[in-house]
This record gives sequence, C-alpha cells and structure tokens, in this order.
Amino acid sequence: MLRNTTTGFRVAAGALVAAGLALAGTTAKAADFKWPRYFNVVTPIVGSANHSLAVAWTPEFSNDTGVRVRVLPTSTGYARAEWLTTNQGRLSLYQASDYFDQMDASEGYATRTAGPADTRVIYMNLVTPWGYMVRGDSDIKTFSDLKSSTSVSFYTGSTFISNGMRAGLAMAGLTEDQIKKVEVGGYAGNTKVVVEGRADITFTSPLSGTSYEADANPNGIRWLAVDTGNPKFAAYRKLQAGYVLTKTTVGPKSALGITMDHAFQTNHVRADEDPEFVYQLVKWLDENHDKFKEKFVHAKMMSLDNVVAFLEAGHLQPLHEGLIRYLKEKNLWKDAYQKRQDGLLALANKRIETFQAALDAAGDAKIMTDSPNDKWKAFLADAYKNAGITKSFSEEVAELN
Repeated sequence: MLRNTTTGFRVAAGALVAAGLALAGTTAKAADFKWPRYFNVVTPIVGSANHSLAVAWTPEFSNDTGVRVRVLPTSTGYARAEWLTTNQGRLSLYQASDYFDQMDASEGYATRTAGPADTRVIYMNLVTPWGYMVRGDSDIKTFSDLKSSTSVSFYTGSTFISNGMRAGLAMAGLTEDQIKKVEVGGYAGNTKVVVEGRADITFTSPLSGTSYEADANPNGIRWLAVDTGNPKFAAYRKLQAGYVLTKTTVGPKSALGITMDHAFQTNHVRADEDPEFVYQLVKWLDENHDKFKEKFVHAKMMSLDNVVAFLEAGHLQPLHEGLIRYLKEKNLWKDAYQKRQDGLLALANKRIETFQAALDAAGDAKIMTDSPNDKWKAFLADAYKNAGITKSFSEEVAELN
C-alpha cells in the first residue's frame, strides 16, 4: 500500500528496521572511485515533474563530485528509449508502461533504435499519479458521463499517455473512434486544450507544472476517480498495466484524495553500464538525499525507501547489478526479489533476442526497420508469433510469481 508522500512513500516496518541495521562498510570507497568527466540525463519535457527533479539533484551532484551533468529533455517516450540505447544519455526516465510497450515494440518503439533493448533500473525517481482531468465547470463527473459527443485530448508522443486515454474511454464503454478526438503535438498542449475549452478531458499527471498552472486558472480543474467497481474496469486495466491504484496524496489541491493509478518512475541505464558507476551513483543519491530533497516539491520521493517500496509491490523492470549490490550492502535484498529479477530478465531477453533476429532477417529481406512502417510491423509480428510470444509483455509479467 502506498502511503502519504509528504515524507516519501514508506515501506513496511520490517524493511525499515532492516535498513536501520544496514552494514556500514563498503567494498569500494567513493573517494577512490574515478567519476567520468560528464554524463547526460534524459528526461521528459521542461515543465514535467521528472525534468524538474533532474534539475534539482544534478547540480548538487556536480558540486560534490565535479562531474558535469547535462539534463536533456525530450518530447516523446520513444526518444527517451532511443537516446539511451544510442548512448546520447547515460540515464533515462522510464516507467513500467514505457518498458512494457518497448518490449512489445508498440507504435514508435517498432524501430531499430527504440525497440526492445537491455536496460535496467538504477534508481527511483517519483511515484507519480496519472489521471483524467476536466475543467472545474465541466458537466463530466464520472466516466459514465463520457459520450460520443465528448471531445478528448490525444497526445501520441508516448504510448502510455495515448493508452491511458484509451483506458479511460474503455471505462465508459467507448473507443477513440467513437469520440471527438483533439490531437495535440506536445505534452503541455495535452493539458492546455482542456483549460482553453477546446477539449473536455485529458490524461495527464497532477505532478506536472502544467497541472499546477491549470489548477490555478479561473475555472479550476477536477479529476475523475477510478472505481474498481466499474463494470468496465477489467477493460480499463488491460490497457492500463503497470500501475498501482491508490488515493493521491501529492499534487495540486484538486487532485488530493482522488483515487488514481500511480506509476513507479525510475531512471534506467544500459545493462552493460559500469556496475561501479551505478553503485557509486546510487550510494551518492541515497546518502545525499537531504541536499536536494527540498530543491523540488516532489524530490522527497527520490529515495531508497521508494526503491524498496517498488520491490515490495513486485518490481516490473529488472534492476542493474550495481543497484542490487547497494541493496545487498544495506541488507535490503531478498530472495523473493532475486526470483522476480530472474523472471523479468528471462522475459526481456526473449523479446530482445527475437527483435534482434527479426532486424537481421528484415535486413536480408530489404525491409526498412528505421520507422514503424506496416510491412516491418507485420514482419515483426510474425517473428514474435514464431518465437512463441503470444501475449503482451505486461500479461507475461503479471503471471510471474
């Protein structure tokens, strides 16, 4: 169960006791480690909570270590994956739904550089609520108020946002073909069209700067509560996988107390990233949290407590060995976590190997793989089927013990 985040999302009392008894010694001292001269951190756009968080911690890290860290905002989830796999960034922001869609090679992830790749969690960023926002003077109170005449904001730059909106429509028994779609070209516009009255509803995060601005507009905003008793909830959850449903305790006043899906948002690195670099960066983030947790309103959530909360909830992406090493050192790693880690890696490796083999075969067949064109998508779908991959990645993860 996620708890009040004014002091961070807390883990069970037993885990906290274990943390208090953690070993103090390390096999490598930070003072002995030679940091790189610089590295880049890839985030969503300026104005998003994760960009603000990166801007909060990276200057403190640079001041302590002398490492130049550049924050690189991107406009799409596809670019965040691509910039990590092509070495334009050393860390990149993911949430579980991003990772699931990448493993499925969905939409913009069906490309040579953004498709399934071996990346791992390095640390927790935020536990972010995602919900359905309407204007304060809207007649829409529940999902049942959504009709074919409803105008709906659609942003396709990240699959989890477009799928989130499709999931909301599913709660009303609708599809995107049955409503008035208002397509926007960016994440900020996804909220602004509702504030300006050009769309009735959008799917966005209360933590984003755009939501705080919308909350302060003369008409205000409201958020629809997600009810598990809704007869269409199963259809909703099928489209909206990788989230934890709970009451919102952070964000603008309009969002507080509203039941929304929450995503554990993490930074990823490539699997072949230097384990010592990962270990030392995780150690710095944990030991120096006090230096940046007041620099951004939600930076309190970037904590080791929330890494453990992620594990306790059943982690949805594999962790990097450098992070696991630090958790073991703090006496926080459990056999159950290792079992799940092994299961996640087996699923991911099958996707990655199948995708790479399909890329090679497509090259021989003269099929273009640098964009998600119809011919390549059909070829890839056949490759997955021939490899015995018949379920979505989220469904396979849900079946792990």
